[in-house]
Amino acid sequence: MARYCTARGNKCIVKPSIAECKSKEKYLLSVVRKIYILTSITATAKTMVMSSSSTTITEPKAWYGPPPPPELTDNAASLELLSQGAEARVWLATIDISGAISKADGSTSSSSGGSKRSVHVGSGINVPQLSSLTQHPSPLSDESSSSSSSSQSVKVIVKERFPKKYRHPALDVSLTKSRTKGEARSLIRCKRAEVACPKVLAIANWSNLKDSDGNVNKKSETTKAGNVSTTSSCLFIEHVQGCTVRQYFEQRLESTATQDSPSSKRQRLEEGDDSNILQFKQQQDRVTTVIDSHTLCVAYNIGALVGKMHAAGVVHGDLTTSNIMIQNPPPPTNDITNQETEERSWEADLVLIDFGLATSTNSTIVTAAAAAAASNNDASNNSKKPHKQQHSAEEKAVDLYVLERAFLSTHPESEPLVEEVLKGYREFFEGLGSNNDGCTEGTYGHVAKAIFNRLEQVRLRGRKRECFG
Repeated sequence: MARYCTARGNKCIVKPSIAECKSKEKYLLSVVRKIYILTSITATAKTMVMSSSSTTITEPKAWYGPPPPPELTDNAASLELLSQGAEARVWLATIDISGAISKADGSTSSSSGGSKRSVHVGSGINVPQLSSLTQHPSPLSDESSSSSSSSQSVKVIVKERFPKKYRHPALDVSLTKSRTKGEARSLIRCKRAEVACPKVLAIANWSNLKDSDGNVNKKSETTKAGNVSTTSSCLFIEHVQGCTVRQYFEQRLESTATQDSPSSKRQRLEEGDDSNILQFKQQQDRVTTVIDSHTLCVAYNIGALVGKMHAAGVVHGDLTTSNIMIQNPPPPTNDITNQETEERSWEADLVLIDFGLATSTNSTIVTAAAAAAASNNDASNNSKKPHKQQHSAEEKAVDLYVLERAFLSTHPESEPLVEEVLKGYREFFEGLGSNNDGCTEGTYGHVAKAIFNRLEQVRLRGRKRECFG
């Protein structure tokens, strides 16, 4: 040890020698090397266990919070929890409608109600109201008849907004109902504009409690104490099969990793020098996103689909790769040549899901009929071009920024995919005026330009928040 005395107060500072520093550095390097070996051993052990097990056993997810409505648990043939958040639970329900169809065909009437009731969700849109899963005629029977005439059961997605204990019961009932109506309204507006999204089947407001006789308490919306709401608002929508875009990108990464055989890896390591070996190991440790013609095509279609949704006047609010599904994912094959030939003719069929945070804005597309009606109502607007109409660029720019951040945070090194998404978005608006879809003459390129200008401002705000908190 070497002691150095300072000029102030004769305080001594102990500084280690060079030999001691080198010994400590060697010790730290040995510790880091041991940790790296242990982590690699555990990772290989996990992969060996996963590859050795031929069958995987998936346990059902456990829900938390208030119990689901007895009307749903008692009358559904099967009920599987797909996901649950702080706001809602998503169920995959298999509903047997054979009894409802037979009762509807017969002459007897039931007390469950045969008249079709509807719920007004705003903008002149009505949604069928479901009082019971056993009612007839049931709005869910239309879904089964459209899918297959011989099936007596139907699979639907039930999004249940359960009551919250921390909210006032009157406020809780109002919020759950209004948010369910808002999601249904956004889905129906997208469906009318031919945007790929699930079909809305019905809305139900059911109680979570039973009375002393074991029957569902349909009258009271709060408990006897009056401090907790007991009403769950359920939205029945179409079940979309397939995988999410996030799962597809991860499968592409796994398929490209398996194509690199161990013999080719060993040959490259033996032929290369030390620098090539280190570079190869760094590439193997880094997780990247596959960038090829197929993933770029998927990204381009995502941009065109989001542009079509924004043109319909709907802002999603939660655009991520987990909320965009592919209905026709390519089947996994071991043969590389067959996989390339199948994917060469494959085109992704994308569907937007989870409109829980969606909001409505002014529609961007102005049809010829709407322009004629506007000109008849107000003669002063004849000099204005119909495509120059007011639109909300701020909300749409924030929607694109959320999608951009979701790509960059979930999929590393996916900048080319983000550029392809924005390219598809811009070209969709630029091609609106030239398509023969009943739109008025003119281009909508200025709409995308205004949204991209606002997107730059949103990016600057996001960078400022990241730098200064």
